[in-house]
Parts: sequence; structure tokens; C-alpha cells
Amino acid sequence: MKFRLSLAAALLGGLVCTSINAATDTVTVNVSGTLTRPPCTLTSSKALTVNFGTMRADQTAAAPVVNIPVTLNCPANSALSISVKAHSVFQGSTTQAYAGKDNLAYLMYWNSDNSAVNVTGVKRTLTNQSGTVDLSMRAKLTALAPVTEGAFSASSVISIEYL
Repeated sequence: MKFRLSLAAALLGGLVCTSINAATDTVTVNVSGTLTRPPCTLTSSKALTVNFGTMRADQTAAAPVVNIPVTLNCPANSALSISVKAHSVFQGSTTQAYAGKDNLAYLMYWNSDNSAVNVTGVKRTLTNQSGTVDLSMRAKLTALAPVTEGAFSASSVISIEYL
């Protein structure tokens, strides 16, 4: 029994001595990153068609106004930029897009404030958006001079950048 006690004391003493002589290192772990707000979700179609139908060449002023539905669903406090870039615009204009026929233009108007859309790709920034965001527009034909009969076709690209 005395031997066991001595052995236990020797082991304990050895452990105490070992921990006193042990070296220590520390490691710092830095955690970082960036959390971003999820982007808005486009709820309207990604391919829209504006069909003005058939009309007489001398009656383009009476052409219907056609809706262009562009809607998003956005998380609270979202910010975005929207721009519209027509394939071609009439010289000196930022709002008259070439409709694919000499002297025939189309204009687009924001539903939100009835202002003409700049179709040269200039960004319009919106902040503090949430829920359903309506970026819809309307398109209208206009003859800048007499036009001839025949089909016409053109395109524009709407770009939405989430900030």
C-alpha cells in the first residue's frame, strides 16, 4: 500500500512538473465576410412583345398605346437601377427609338410618372423599394415625317441592376 501511494505521488508530481514546463501557443481565428440583401425577383416575362397591329400609314398618330408590364418582387429596402437601350435612336434624340422604318419612331413612357423613357441606356436609380415594384411602361408610335406602308420591327433591351 505504501508502494502504491508512493507511485501515485510520483506520477502526480511528474504531471505537475510536466505541465509547469509545457510551452503554450495561441491561434487567433478572424471571421469575416459580407452579407448582401437578396435581389429582387422579376415577376413579369423576360420576353415582351409590343404589337401595334395593322394600321394605315397616314394614321400612325392614332396608333394604340401598348402596355409594357415590368414588375418585380423585392425584399425590404431594395435598391436598383433600370435602363432601357433601344437598338437605334433618331439622331439628337434620347427618347425617339427607331421603329425599323424610315421616319417611324416609338416612344416609351413610365407608368409611374408619365415621363418619357430615355432609350439610350441611361440608368434610373430607385431606392427603398419593397414588395411589388411596378416598372411598367407604355409604348406609342409616332411618325416624324410621312411614312410608307410596309412592316416594321425593332427592339429595346431593359436592364435591371440590383444594388
